[in-house]
Amino acid sequence: MNTSPETPLAEPESNIACLIIRTGRSDCYAHFYPALYQLTLVKSGIEEKIDLGYSGSRLLERLLQEPGEVVSREELMSHAWADRVVGQGSLNQQIYTLRQVLGDEKSREIIQTLPRRGYLLNPNYLVYPPNIDDIGAVSETLDTPAPQPAFLRRHSRQRASWLMLLSLFSVIGIALFTALYTISQPDDLHSSEMNLGSLHVRYIDQDPQRLQQLILQTHGLTSRLTVLASKPANLVLSLRGGFYELLCLQANGGARSLMLHESQLNQVADAQLSRCLP
Repeated sequence: MNTSPETPLAEPESNIACLIIRTGRSDCYAHFYPALYQLTLVKSGIEEKIDLGYSGSRLLERLLQEPGEVVSREELMSHAWADRVVGQGSLNQQIYTLRQVLGDEKSREIIQTLPRRGYLLNPNYLVYPPNIDDIGAVSETLDTPAPQPAFLRRHSRQRASWLMLLSLFSVIGIALFTALYTISQPDDLHSSEMNLGSLHVRYIDQDPQRLQQLILQTHGLTSRLTVLASKPANLVLSLRGGFYELLCLQANGGARSLMLHESQLNQVADAQLSRCLP
């Protein structure tokens, strides 16, 4: 794992576009991008990109698929080194390196060892739930409404009350997600909000001049999103290390994420943008 100034965009490997992990260092967060095989450490407005490599990224990705659940050593090795046979020493070295990157080499609280069973990732260090949709793998569960109890179908008044309650939970979910996302960012962020048709867009950057550039540079993108949106949506746009990050907040409190390199901003297909929208 080496510090890298920039990693080229790779094909998505996971249904996690970006996951924020609280590290063992004070006020330091790790933004994990499986599709880029990369971690970005963010502290006090300073970003450091860490190239995890294919095996390191796949290893962390597998642990994040089931936070709080034990994953056997054999399963981890099969997932991270599917194309070749390696020894236990390779897994030990990758776990040690991940702990170093996350500031967990001493306490071992983030990646925990279960003797003779395997490893687990402590869910208490996740900033928000990990089921964030990727560009090419949108989870159908986010679009599937929760089944209503039978008695709601029989009593219209009770149905109305439950629908109001569910709507309230949806609003609270979006507010909590936005708050958690904001907390994970540096304190000196600048933001600007605007309504574009049925879309409410929030732009975020650390520099006010770059913030204005972000708004201008993504005008074409937001215009296309406005045309494609079939229902109201809340979006968050930011630029990180040459990659535009688009978060589409969902009514159920979840979110979908889309990562675009600067060179690909005007090349992204409508189908990819549509999959990000609710």
